[in-house]
Formats: sequence, structure tokens, C-alpha cells
Amino acid sequence: MADVAIGRGKSARQAFELDDIVLVPSRRVRDHSDVDLSWKIDAYRFGLPVMAVDGSGTDGVLPVIDFEALIGDAEPDAGALRAAVAEARGDGRVAVSVSPARAPELVPMAVKAEAELVVIRGDIVSADRVSSEGDSDLRTLIRSTDAPVIVGGCVSYTSAKHLMRTGAAGILVGGGLPDLGMDVPLATAIADARAARLRHLDETGVYCHIIAMGPTNGVDAAKAIAIGADAVMIDGDVSGYADALRSTMALCGYTDVKSFQKAEVVVR
Repeated sequence: MADVAIGRGKSARQAFELDDIVLVPSRRVRDHSDVDLSWKIDAYRFGLPVMAVDGSGTDGVLPVIDFEALIGDAEPDAGALRAAVAEARGDGRVAVSVSPARAPELVPMAVKAEAELVVIRGDIVSADRVSSEGDSDLRTLIRSTDAPVIVGGCVSYTSAKHLMRTGAAGILVGGGLPDLGMDVPLATAIADARAARLRHLDETGVYCHIIAMGPTNGVDAAKAIAIGADAVMIDGDVSGYADALRSTMALCGYTDVKSFQKAEVVVR
């Protein structure tokens, strides 16, 4: 992509939001009933490629509960935490979310509470943190955790590649801090992470999932997947996601989520 000149001394890439992207129906239309919306990460398969923060009661969705809110200010009790995770799980699977700052403390507790997946989630997360008081990295923690770990957010090729190298099963793409001038448009962030995933796959033979944070409806989820995401993470109601995603995939001529990443897109 050609850079855009900001002025004589600085240039930059142009970036795009999901609203700038249009799906192109360029294959034979498929029957809606033939579309498979399932998503598999590590050993777990879900009916929809959706992670719902504090979500429950929706078939096929992976609910993500805030582990720190679950603990609160009380002294953690292993039995109570296990019971709370079991209640959130219901008849399916559950992921628990912790902040990067408390991950070394809480990730082992989450595993003992029998959560199937662990999410280390922040606005901007890097694989390494450099400090005059001592460096820290997520690699050792993630590689020693007896559960699949998803980590992020990130918005660039380099940060995505470094997070993939921690051994994470998936990375969260999106987020940022708009108030501090860091708000990379999501479509470009996903496409950059897709390039990082290809590089990582070439180097290691390991496929790392991309979970896009931010899509607010099924159509945006479809765009995110077409650009390169494997799934989406949402804060809010997931109703209507399945119908919109299934209709979009069928009209574009695709019957599974993975192949839909090959769908043609254009920029408005």
C-alpha cells in the first residue's frame, strides 16, 4: 500500500474501519441451511464464532466472565471460585478474563477453577514490558498455563506477531486508547494481524486465532471474518448475529467460517 504524505517530512499508511469495507458476492449463492457457523479453537468447538463478555444463555457462544469482578475484594476461595465458574459455564464452556497486571496471580487460579480458556485482556498489551524496576514478559506465563490462553488487545503487525510468539492460542485485535491518540481502525488492524499470522505459521507451523474486538452486529462480524478474523468478541447483546452472519456467508457463496476469510472485499 502506498503511503500518504502528511507533509514533506512524514508519511503514513491509510487505514480503514469496518464501515469502509464492502463484501463482494462473487460466487454461487449457497442455501442458508448449508452454512456452518461453528468455530474451533484448541480442543473446543463452538456453534458461533463469537465470544460474549459477561454473556450467557446464548447457544453456541463462548461466554467470557470477568474473573477479577468475580473475586472482588474478598480473599479468594478455591471452592467458591470453582462453583462460580461452573455456574457461568452452564452446559457449555466458559472463558475467564483477567487484566495483564494481575495475570501472574490470577491465571493459575483460573485454571484451578476449571475454566476451559483464559483471556488476558487490556487496551494495549505487548508480549514484553520493559521497566527500570525489572522487565516482565507474558511468554513464560502463557507457555506454563495448562489451558488455552487468548491475549490482547493489539493493533499492529509487530505487536500481533510478538503476542503470537508467546504461545497463545489466539490474540485479541482491536481496542486502543482513543483519548491518548491510539485508535487504529479495526479493518486495518485485522488485516495486519492476518499478515502476522501467516508469518507466524510459516515460521512455526502453528496457527494462531485472531479474535476481533469491536464488531457491534452480525454484518460487521462478517466483514471482520472476511478480512481475516476467526471470531469476534463483543460486549453486549448477541441476538441477530447468527442470522446476519449466515445470510451474508450464503449470499457470498461460502459455507464455513474459515473459507469465508477468502471472500472478496472492496473499499468504499
